Amino acid sequence: MSGANKGTKKINGGWIATIIVAILIIAGISYLLGINRGTQQYQTSSSTIYTTIPQIHRLTLLSSGQVFSINPGYYEIVNFSVPQGAYSINITGSYTSQGKVEVAILTPAQYGAFTQNPSSITSSQYYYGDTQGATINAVLTAGQYSLVFYDPGIFTQDTVTVINPIVVEYTN
Repeated sequence: MSGANKGTKKINGGWIATIIVAILIIAGISYLLGINRGTQQYQTSSSTIYTTIPQIHRLTLLSSGQVFSINPGYYEIVNFSVPQGAYSINITGSYTSQGKVEVAILTPAQYGAFTQNPSSITSSQYYYGDTQGATINAVLTAGQYSLVFYDPGIFTQDTVTVINPIVVEYTN
């Protein structure tokens, strides 16, 4: 009889060991598959796919309250670029000026033409006129640009004051 009890105890011990080993194997597989890791990954039969979360970038070109002067026939320039692959690209802001200035967002080709012939600034898609202030609001594509403030005057220096920061925002 004691032999039968002994045999029964061995079988129960074997079952407990088997259950523990099975739990450890399942836990190991679960860990390797990334379950409960809090990562944004997906498993396929042959590879891991990671997803990226789009990020909004904000580049301040000119700060609110910034003031600068432009001599007649001269200009102030702020160069900036938006990386390839970026989307939802906007430039916004506003300014006033003491005297009339011409403001435009120019591509490299347009900027080259402008340096040779300043009146070509008016042909820019994003031209804000010969005014004493304006609100800039443009939708751009990825690439390089120049924000140009030009004083076409002959006699007096013009002063520009940034009212709302001039900012480029994009997502990638």
